[in-house]
Amino acid sequence: MTLPPDEHDLHAWMDGEADDATSARVERFLAENPDAAARVAGWRQDAQQLRQAMNRQTVALESPEPHYFRRQVRQQRQWRLATACALVLALGVGGVTGWQMKASQLLMSHQPMEDAVQAYKLFDNAALTPMDVVATRQTELSRWVARYFINGVPPPDLEQYGFKLRGARLMATAQGPAALVMYEDPQGTRVGWYIRPLSPVKLPQGERQGEEVMAQYWSDEHYNYALVTPLNASGVNGLRKAISQATS
Repeated sequence: MTLPPDEHDLHAWMDGEADDATSARVERFLAENPDAAARVAGWRQDAQQLRQAMNRQTVALESPEPHYFRRQVRQQRQWRLATACALVLALGVGGVTGWQMKASQLLMSHQPMEDAVQAYKLFDNAALTPMDVVATRQTELSRWVARYFINGVPPPDLEQYGFKLRGARLMATAQGPAALVMYEDPQGTRVGWYIRPLSPVKLPQGERQGEEVMAQYWSDEHYNYALVTPLNASGVNGLRKAISQATS
């Protein structure tokens, strides 16, 4: 029995980095599954939009191609594997304080949902980084999210807390697509809801502060989620409390 290609295989094929056997398996799978072929075509279109958006950035990258960006985030997975090995070794060498300190430093340098925090900070300025999808209706954004996250929870409706939808942006992680949905209140305060594939370990409910933002994060059986809010903004306390209660 031949297993269908996973998202990593599909993205590698799109980037021209799959081997011959994987390419043949992907092409056969897409020919036999029109829905999957349409989804991959949508990814290709999003990649083109990403290329155009990256070309508009004021900060120059060494290579503004989407496949370069995805390759970079794949390298993060290798870093995490190396970190895991260091942690295992640190636990296995009893009494070696230096290894324990090194493992602690590695964990502290990569905090939970760091990509959510950085995504929010990058796309908080709509003038520099416009959204892939500009929408103000909940159903429209929910359909867009469901296109990439089949088993994901739809983005929440935050209007009762004073925040209206503004749009969404598709991104890439080492495990597959991620998305940031932005909301804004009448005072111009923006908050971001983030969805991404599960990390190597499932995250417990928690929160973190830093870089002038707060990230509340949680997981289900399929994805990690985060709500990122400005740390000292007024009008977000009720929203934070509601998210904490809803995800506990």
